[in-house]
Amino acid sequence: MVIRCSTTAAVAFITLVCVLPHETLPAQDTHIYDRLTSINTVSDTGPAREQIYSINDILYCTGESEAASANNAAAKLMAEGNYQAAAAALTTALPHAPLFFPFRFNLGICCIYLEDLDTARMHLTKAAYLVPEYPQTYLQIGYIYDRWGKDNTALEYYKKSLKRNPNGLSTLVLIGDNYFKRNQIEMALQYYDRALQTDPKYPDALLGRAKIHFVREEYFKCVVQIKSINITGSYDKALHYYYAESAFKLKDYATAHEQYRTLLRYRTDRFFLAYSPFLIQHKIDLCARFIER
Repeated sequence: MVIRCSTTAAVAFITLVCVLPHETLPAQDTHIYDRLTSINTVSDTGPAREQIYSINDILYCTGESEAASANNAAAKLMAEGNYQAAAAALTTALPHAPLFFPFRFNLGICCIYLEDLDTARMHLTKAAYLVPEYPQTYLQIGYIYDRWGKDNTALEYYKKSLKRNPNGLSTLVLIGDNYFKRNQIEMALQYYDRALQTDPKYPDALLGRAKIHFVREEYFKCVVQIKSINITGSYDKALHYYYAESAFKLKDYATAHEQYRTLLRYRTDRFFLAYSPFLIQHKIDLCARFIER
C-alpha cells in the first residue's frame, strides 16, 4: 500500500510495507520542522526523498532533516534500552513538529517501557489519527489494553491492525496470545496456525504452539517445539521462560538454570514489564540448589 502526499503536505507521507521486523515508510522531503504545521493530506504526487522504516517496533528515518536527525538520535537510545533519555529527547523535539508521525509513535513506545501507559495511549492514539493506515500503531494500543487486563478492548485493536494487514504475523500471534490468556486454547491455536500457514518457521507462532503444550502439561513436547525455533533473528524472549519452566517440570534443572539466566540477560525486553527480574533470579537460585543436591 502506498500513501503519498504533495511536497506542500503538512506531515510525512508514508509507504507501508507491512512485513516485520522491517517496514518502510516515506517521510517528508525537506524542512520538516517548518512545514509540519497543518493536518495530514494524501495525494498520489511527489517522489519521496526520505524514508521512515521500522526495526523492532522503533521508527527510524533516512535523510538529514532536523526531524529525521532528532528522531534517529532518540531511536538509537531506544535500541540501547535507554527509554528515559529517548523520551526526554522526543518530548523536547515534539513541540517543533507535533504532527510528525515517528515522534508520536516512538514516544508512545518509550512510555510503554517506562510504565506510563496512559501517556503511551495518548501518543499512540494521536499517531493513529496522523497515519490511520499503519497497522503497528493499533498493535501497540492493543498491548496497552492487554496490560490493563482489558482483553476485549485489546482484541478490538488487534483486529483493527489485522484489518489493515490481513497477513500480519505479529498481529495473528497477539490475537492468539489474547485467546491463550483467556484459556480459549482452540481459538489461540487457530491464530497461531494461521500465522504458520504464511511462514511455517515464524518463531513467535511456533512459541504459541509450545505454550499450548505447556498448559496441557505436555512438557517434553513443549521443549521439542521450542528447540525447533530459530532464534538467530528477532523472537519473543518469553521462549526462554517456557523452555526453563518445562525443563524444571522435567527435573532438568541444569537446562532450566541456563534458560532462566539467558532470559535475565534481556532485562529491557517487554517480558520484564509483566514479570519481575527478582522472580527469575529466585528461580535461578532454586535451580542451583537442586543442581547441588
